[in-house]
Amino acid sequence: MKKFLLLIPMGLLAATGIFWVTTEKGIPKNAQASAVQIPMGERELFAQSEHSLRQIVWHGDEKSVLLLRTSLDTMKTKLAAYKKQGFGTTKLEHILSLYQEDSALLSEKFVPLLSRLHQCDQFEQSHEEPFIISIDQIGLYELKSAYHNLDLMRKNYVKEPTDTAKVAYETEYARIRGIISELYLDTAIEKPLFTYLDNHKNYFDAITETYKDIGYERINRLRTNAYAIKSELQLLPSI
Repeated sequence: MKKFLLLIPMGLLAATGIFWVTTEKGIPKNAQASAVQIPMGERELFAQSEHSLRQIVWHGDEKSVLLLRTSLDTMKTKLAAYKKQGFGTTKLEHILSLYQEDSALLSEKFVPLLSRLHQCDQFEQSHEEPFIISIDQIGLYELKSAYHNLDLMRKNYVKEPTDTAKVAYETEYARIRGIISELYLDTAIEKPLFTYLDNHKNYFDAITETYKDIGYERINRLRTNAYAIKSELQLLPSI
């Protein structure tokens, strides 16, 4: 499981279905220099765009910003070729246009955070196993179950944000902290657990603020349009 968290200045830190941009402004230089060859098939191109979205959201991957935009632009060019040959692509082009519009807005909001999010992702990857080992050693089923729920709630919120999902996560976060506090653990055990959980919550809060700024409707429209685009692509013949 790979996720990313907001970095917080605590002693243990040695170090929560999206984005492309319409201009070069705001794209990290190393992302511009790292574009790779994209598969030419329409389905492969869209699959690449979805993969790029996941890389940006979950790992703060800078290379995927330009790759996402390139895959969508190339896809538009290929659809134009279908239209010249008399195939009906009007509906698909309309949906793709909306998808690009929403992706552009999301990219604009997230590009400045990519470096920090990548660091947070790396922190979680290296500290999740020790965290899980610690709660396994404590041996309290309620604690293990609470963390499983918390992690699932964050994942569900990132994929499909709603106010209900937000409240559910915050409630479970408070509950798991309460469980740990009531165990009266040694500080050497308790502090790393709280540090990890606080990072988990800090990431969630950052995503919540950004999603609220963009609007849940547009984020969920992006996911819905992705399904619609894949369905329309199935109707296109090979040329």
